[in-house]
Amino acid sequence: MGPDELKQNLAAIQTGRLVSDFFDALQNRGEYLREPVEQLIEMALSDDELTAKAASRAIFASLVERLADSFDPAAVPAYNRLLAQLIERCRRTGRGRAIDLSLEGFGLRGEDDLLARAERLRRVERLSLAEGRARLVRRVIVLSRVTIGADVAVTSVIIERVKRELPSAEISLVGGGKAVELFGGDPSLQFREVDYRRAGIALERLISWLDVLEVVGGLTKGMKQGEFLVIDPDSRLTQLGLLPISTSDEYLFFPSREFGAATNASLADLVSSWLDVLFGHEEKILPGLSLLSDDLQVADRVANQLKRTAARPVVTINFGVGGNDLKRAGDHFEKSLVGGLVRGGATVILDKGAGEEEAARADAVIREALAENCAARAVEADEESIESLIRSNDLSSTDLFVWRGRIGLLAALIGRSDLYIGYDSAGQHIAAALGVPCIDVFAGFSSPRMLDRWRPTGVAASRVIAVERSLGRDGEEKALAETMEWARTFLRDEDNHS
Repeated sequence: MGPDELKQNLAAIQTGRLVSDFFDALQNRGEYLREPVEQLIEMALSDDELTAKAASRAIFASLVERLADSFDPAAVPAYNRLLAQLIERCRRTGRGRAIDLSLEGFGLRGEDDLLARAERLRRVERLSLAEGRARLVRRVIVLSRVTIGADVAVTSVIIERVKRELPSAEISLVGGGKAVELFGGDPSLQFREVDYRRAGIALERLISWLDVLEVVGGLTKGMKQGEFLVIDPDSRLTQLGLLPISTSDEYLFFPSREFGAATNASLADLVSSWLDVLFGHEEKILPGLSLLSDDLQVADRVANQLKRTAARPVVTINFGVGGNDLKRAGDHFEKSLVGGLVRGGATVILDKGAGEEEAARADAVIREALAENCAARAVEADEESIESLIRSNDLSSTDLFVWRGRIGLLAALIGRSDLYIGYDSAGQHIAAALGVPCIDVFAGFSSPRMLDRWRPTGVAASRVIAVERSLGRDGEEKALAETMEWARTFLRDEDNHS
């Protein structure tokens, strides 16, 4: 074992103990322990890169996300205190000086100020947009939720409602560059890119907020109060509301972890209901996408070749988990699912995911599927090869089409499929928004409510299958059997409706 690997292991042990101490006190005694958090923050600010990354990962993946994903209103105060403690400590460092100055400009001088502001955000009130005032709004700035699935499920609903309520206002979406691939087909939308350092150390993630301030400042320069709105859908860009964007009443915050807490509604349904409260009347809005025309054309041409006959269904699958292996059902599940679908007569579009690790797992799935189905043919394509494959009609005899490329073209391929299957990620929300039936295989969830909140929502049928990890291999087999059964049901229904 090398020195770096030894250091990583030691850091993992130490951070794991601190996380355990924190939740033990919070869950068993209702006590917020500052000391474990303080030690993690100190490690996250270390000059040693391995230590800083391990501690930052523990803070955000093990503490922050666990508290947020519980969707328990009782966990919100602990979340706010944790982030306020982190922000306060980071702003006092030399590298955090710019954060400190910006917070001072908002009159937020310490933890108590941050917590008081966060508490005020939890109130949901009707937006007073009298007819005269509504005409004054020239621009609406919508912050991205950062992750693609959340932008589809939540942010797209906000954008569509704003378009209907304030048709004369310009709408700017602030977030990552991939948003253009999913919403860029809408000529009424403007995009401002901000790179949230999702895999960065703690201080880097907070510094992303400064970039948001700069972008929003540019978009509202010269505007008076009442001429713009900023809508925050509980975005990671503001650390779920802890970091301010505007000093005025023009800042609207969706409290996604508390709103509708007594219901089992999905986030898409909750944000639609929240907008009803804001605008003072009901109008049901479902998630939607506006894909780029070039991507749609390529997907049409691919699908036309893959669907050799009307009886040949196309199933798109993505086993991506964003680096969180707890979301996986297992190797056996993945290999058996793809092999079983091909053997059953479906054409499978398999997305290789992001990164070398997910690509390697996809390669293993492909090898297994071809070994079990000797007559099956696989074709792999990327941005450079797709056009030549289409022109040569090389996809017409394909059983397994392997895609490695942009999310926008994957979304377009999903839209031309008969069924989508994947883990809890972006794919099922894209499918739901495009009216494609989907099966959401959910593993590694931190609370039962998380299943409800992230349920795909759209006009087409969907099914959430919870993987029971406590059952081990039996749980994996059970999830596989349920997935195959529902796949047959959905595909049979599609055939009957065609």
